Amino acid sequence: MLGKPLKDIIIELLGKDGRSINDLSKELEKVGIKKHRLILTGYLQALADMGILRERVIKPARVFSVQQSKKRSIYEIIGEKARMISEERASDITLYTLYKLFKRPIFMRELEKCGVGMPYYKEKVYGEERKKALQQLLQEGMNIPKNNSAYQPTQSYEEEYLQILWDLVVEAYNLKGYVNKEKHQMKLESL
Repeated sequence: MLGKPLKDIIIELLGKDGRSINDLSKELEKVGIKKHRLILTGYLQALADMGILRERVIKPARVFSVQQSKKRSIYEIIGEKARMISEERASDITLYTLYKLFKRPIFMRELEKCGVGMPYYKEKVYGEERKKALQQLLQEGMNIPKNNSAYQPTQSYEEEYLQILWDLVVEAYNLKGYVNKEKHQMKLESL
């Protein structure tokens, strides 16, 4: 365990149920980390303030546990990324991105989940292609009304699509520290 950041060690030791400060202090000592109780308390409080830990008072102790954050859907993330690129073109960028990513028509309900409005550069999809896409989503448990319109993009947003995919990879694998921030900023400004 030594060699890991203290935050990661604490999260590992807290487990699912959490621990009191006293219990955590004893567990840290077992793995060779000795911190004064007041310093540990301040550190835990800081992690709680950052939203990493959750603090509960179970008298007479304060118990800290790992904060279970709500995982955002791919739709919310793509909608947000598209709006960051261009608020005016967000609907069209989102439609193009989802269409390229999923390789099928995109339903209006999916665009709503992204938090964007009706795209301008779109073509309505009918027939077997729409039916197959609807069946696929229903099998995955997504609630799409049977009369919901499906679309495909009529204009390319390839650079924006690649930017969103790049952002997704960097965030998913926590690569921000490896990215040249100057070149990343210049790339976003050139879009």
